[in-house]
Amino acid sequence: MRDGPAPLRLGGPKQRSVLAVLLLHANEVVSADRLVEEVWGGAPPEDAALYTQISRLRKVLEPDRDGGEPAILLTRAPGYMLRVEVEQLDLGRFEALVARAHRVLAAGEAQEASGLLREALGLWRGRPLADLEGEPFHHDAVTWLDDAWLGALEARVEADLACGRHAELVTELRTLVRSHPYRERLRGQLMLALYRSGRQAEALAAFDEGRRTLAADLGLEPSRPLRELQDSMLRQDPVLDAPAVPGAGGAVPARTPEDRPGAPRSARRRTALIAAAVAALALVAVALLVDRSSEDDTRSAASAGGSVAVLDARTGAIRGRVPLGTTPAAVATGEGGAWVVDADEQTVSRIDADDHAVTTFGTGSTPTDVAIGEGAVWVGSAGRVTGAQSAAAVATAVARVDPGTRTVRARIALPEPTRALDHATDGQLAVGAGAVWAIAPDGAVARIDPRTDAVTAVARGIQARAVAAGREGVWVLGQNGAIARLDPDRAEIEQRARIGASSVASLALGAGSAWVTAPGDGTLWRIQPGRRLVMRTIDVGAGATDVAFGDGALWVANPVRGEVVRVDPARNAVTARVGLGGTPRSVSVGDGVVWAASSAGAAATPRAGAAALPRSTCGPLVTGGGGAPDRVVVADLPLQGGLRFSTQQMEQAMLFTLRERRFRAGRFRIGFQSCDDSIARTGLFDEAKCRDNARMYARTRSVVGVVGLVNTPCALAAVPELNGAQGGPLGAVSALASYPGLTRRLPGAPPGELASLYPTGRRSFVRVIPADDYEAAAYAKLAAEDGARRVAALDDGDPRYGGMLADRFAAAARERGLSVVVRARWNPQGRGFERLARRVARERPDAIFLGGLLDTRGADVVRALRARLGEDVRLLAPSGFTPTSAFADAGGPAAEGAYVSLAGVIVESLGPAGRRFVARFGATQPGVDVAPSAIYAAESIAVMLDAVGASDGTRGSVVERLFATRRPRSLLGDLSFDRNGEPRSAPVTVLRIRRGARRLPDLPDAVLDRVVE
Repeated sequence: MRDGPAPLRLGGPKQRSVLAVLLLHANEVVSADRLVEEVWGGAPPEDAALYTQISRLRKVLEPDRDGGEPAILLTRAPGYMLRVEVEQLDLGRFEALVARAHRVLAAGEAQEASGLLREALGLWRGRPLADLEGEPFHHDAVTWLDDAWLGALEARVEADLACGRHAELVTELRTLVRSHPYRERLRGQLMLALYRSGRQAEALAAFDEGRRTLAADLGLEPSRPLRELQDSMLRQDPVLDAPAVPGAGGAVPARTPEDRPGAPRSARRRTALIAAAVAALALVAVALLVDRSSEDDTRSAASAGGSVAVLDARTGAIRGRVPLGTTPAAVATGEGGAWVVDADEQTVSRIDADDHAVTTFGTGSTPTDVAIGEGAVWVGSAGRVTGAQSAAAVATAVARVDPGTRTVRARIALPEPTRALDHATDGQLAVGAGAVWAIAPDGAVARIDPRTDAVTAVARGIQARAVAAGREGVWVLGQNGAIARLDPDRAEIEQRARIGASSVASLALGAGSAWVTAPGDGTLWRIQPGRRLVMRTIDVGAGATDVAFGDGALWVANPVRGEVVRVDPARNAVTARVGLGGTPRSVSVGDGVVWAASSAGAAATPRAGAAALPRSTCGPLVTGGGGAPDRVVVADLPLQGGLRFSTQQMEQAMLFTLRERRFRAGRFRIGFQSCDDSIARTGLFDEAKCRDNARMYARTRSVVGVVGLVNTPCALAAVPELNGAQGGPLGAVSALASYPGLTRRLPGAPPGELASLYPTGRRSFVRVIPADDYEAAAYAKLAAEDGARRVAALDDGDPRYGGMLADRFAAAARERGLSVVVRARWNPQGRGFERLARRVARERPDAIFLGGLLDTRGADVVRALRARLGEDVRLLAPSGFTPTSAFADAGGPAAEGAYVSLAGVIVESLGPAGRRFVARFGATQPGVDVAPSAIYAAESIAVMLDAVGASDGTRGSVVERLFATRRPRSLLGDLSFDRNGEPRSAPVTVLRIRRGARRLPDLPDAVLDRVVE
């Protein structure tokens, strides 16, 4: 209802169900007997139950009513009536818009009808009655609502066909027909769109596919209208020809000749005849066999969501596809079906093994993973760890869910972290060897007794990424490639080794072996137990992630290639590759069936020629009111979770820059869309989503540039897709991604990493922020200038960050004549760092560089060093030790006076142009300080706009102009890029921790020491 700005505070599910039933029959009398049937399932409640709910609803709806007759919820024999105006209810507005659109379409005004139907469909936000799933009335109500929605969508397609948009509709209709294979009206519309696009053979093939599907699944022949449409195509009947659209190759005008008032009656009649022929198919549509009480992920191709593919485990043949949620990210089988965690909707769904009916429910927290066994469904529950550096949510508990009632029967807290946090979110749960195994926030593995729901043992000594249990025992895969077998009773490591891969992803057990995927190398590792572990590899394709074993075979998901791979363990060879489209994220096998959970991926690509990206991922297309844009620039940012505020300000800074430039870049009108690359489960970026987004941008021709790409892993996933875009590489400007390997080859980086980022051989990525390793070089310069002679370089063992920085510092220090007296690393899983501190103290360094993070126990290392070396030694920490307030809190007195660096400049050290921008933009941010990230975001879009304005409008030309950038008075000073895409000017800001300092609003507990070039 829309009767006021404040939301209504409703009670439990029964009160909400009563309201929902009355709203579904608004302005009608609903009998008390029917309300009892709909809400309580016919089981009579206590005598006063219905009256109590009605009374409570009246107090909510009319809180100021003093005893008089109610004006909204009325008593009308033999029951009750809810009085509302049409405009107060989305459903009423929807029905009114659809009815009006049908009248307009019948009059030949197809363009107006299309607009009305789009407005009506835009009122649908998420699953209808999502919070009332499981209530008696829910299924029938949602089926009715979904049918109403689908009918409106078919009418909108009909109107678009009458407007001559046949070519734009093909992709959308293909997706819809796959999801609704028995809906003959949609199939007829697809046939017509293909036929009018000059693809007659494909149109007839679509008819043949439908005939085979109906015959095989239902024993039916196509309806007479569909057969007549096929016959008309075979005869090439002129009545099927597309309406004339002036200005071929240009945009569809507001109205086609047939749509204009006063158009010849014969033209209008032809449009009406075709529309009637296609619409007649709706009369013989067959109901879907798959339960659609969960949200239909294919409400349009532009807003396609997730799905679970059902494959034959023996042949790999696809038996079906169940639309499901938005981002299904983990799947497990057992207890009569497949159980799926959705990373964005934060729900768990059960897919029935027999009829594929879907039931979706919540667990009272954000689910992270799911496992089945010991008579229960086990779901990881995410929470935030107090004092953690990262804003990510990690699994802090395990929920025991009853598979029959789908209710949480117990919630088992995982051990509190004692060491570095682990932010992995996949493969966290396993059931086997008489226990449930769960990865705790710090990478330890907890053994849970399913009889008592108690943690009985904890395995430490390996920072776990995945755990698996089965006939082969209990195995743990470490973040750094370690593989270990545990004693199932004591949870102690019995045997361990290290996998020689550049990175590892997933773990499974089967055929007497442990199996591990290495996505960067494209290999599946087989580890066979014995006195010593024997390892061999199988080539499965770069990008392989999740792996599962069942029915005698391994199944591997590959989100990069959009496929799942079958591996025969007897032959150690790939025996099948099944293309699924989209982004397969998780696989599970059971009872002869493979369940593969996928997000939409490239399937969510908008219709060809569309100017705007889908609203399921992106915000609205903003044009500044200047009409349709000539080109579109996209911002790719993590807009959910702990970083949401800063990225929202980044988005606002970009829009502010666009408005100052009047949404123009040279001769081009610019449209702007901000798209989300994060998921709700963690509140952080998601690599698969980053890759999906990049594919979407690459395939949307109106997009000529991408800005943002805040996180390095996100950029690593997106850049290859952007670089390989059709029509030439799609240029990208990163505001904050600072991993050096994005632009140049690093010692120790995975082989071929840089080449894989740019498959065309042409660079297309630049960044306005200096790379991480400039911080290390700046510290070597600072140490030399301050008189240091002997330095130490320590790191946390991460080769891509901490280790890389420490190596760079050591090399730069030697170049400046300093003596590197210690080069060592600390173990984030270690018990303490006194031994390391003693070793460093023996060498009496003047300065110590700390390559690592607070979350890899950097503050513990600082305390140990201060205790042994005192206050005089310089402690040099990179940006991995921010936020500064977190460093000050975690380090306590030991952090006082420590140096902390940041790549780039902060607001307080900006030049004149930057300060003027902060003053102008800051006036739009009342009560909020402008963060440095907003300055870099504004500069990144300014660079892109300059490049587009200097180009000829093609993607290749934009990339060329990006690398020719010369901005002597940019917000960040003199800005240009070298041939690798690095900024030629690389300032590094150096701070010092001063607890209680508040001079730098965005950096509490720190003061500015200097800026090093």
